[in-house]
Amino acid sequence: MKARLLFLDGKMVKADSRLLDSLAPGAVKRQGAFETMRVRDGEIADLKKHLGRLAKGLKLLGIRAPYSQKQWEQYLYRTLKANALRQARVRLAIWRERRHLRTAIVCELFKGYPGEKYKKGFKAVIASARRKKTRFSHIKSLDYYLFRKAFLEAKNLNCDEAVLLNSRKEVVEGSRTNIFFAKKGVLYTPAVKCGALNGITRQQVICRARKEKITCRAVASGLRRLFDADEAFVTNSLMGVMPLTVINGRRIGSGRVGLITQRLLSVCVSA
Repeated sequence: MKARLLFLDGKMVKADSRLLDSLAPGAVKRQGAFETMRVRDGEIADLKKHLGRLAKGLKLLGIRAPYSQKQWEQYLYRTLKANALRQARVRLAIWRERRHLRTAIVCELFKGYPGEKYKKGFKAVIASARRKKTRFSHIKSLDYYLFRKAFLEAKNLNCDEAVLLNSRKEVVEGSRTNIFFAKKGVLYTPAVKCGALNGITRQQVICRARKEKITCRAVASGLRRLFDADEAFVTNSLMGVMPLTVINGRRIGSGRVGLITQRLLSVCVSA
């Protein structure tokens, strides 16, 4: 792999795949927070919202951010420019390592998911591990091992995503997505109180649904309601709205992209 540049602890450094892997959420086993953002045509989508959420997460963790939001913005764009990237995904992470505060900005080429994926939809499995709700559940914490494990479990089964349940066997979220499902024209999403992250795209979808006069409810629900849904989709900052058509080998509804999903597919900015 060709070495690329990343922003690490205040400096721009060259990195090989080994260093990059060591900085991934789940690999960094320290207390901290991160944000993953989509870059289109050189612009970072919803940057202020991401930085705002990061600041709240760090405050909850008792970590004082080393830079202002304006400085973060400068460093993010500097890293993109150093790698000559205009279509990318970029991850900003801040964590405490012993007595030191560490920071990393990693970016890589990303042109989006193939159009065929949006036509056929994702296949998912139910993760074997359970998502334990904590007071940090609503932030993008670097305590990410469970999500990493669930995602790799899904990939090993030739699936795109893993659905996480909590200890009460309620649907919480995907390993890297929020979940929505619809029944008889009503849109549902797991409530934050179940342990779900209140993703930025999740919020956008809820707002868009209401503008479209689609009833949207945040609920606590078991797997049966998800399996019995007419349609489903998942969201995050990189994919926007992605149809979810198969879970554990079972088709959701007709197994095709549903009408509500089609209406919301234009919401593909951030999560």
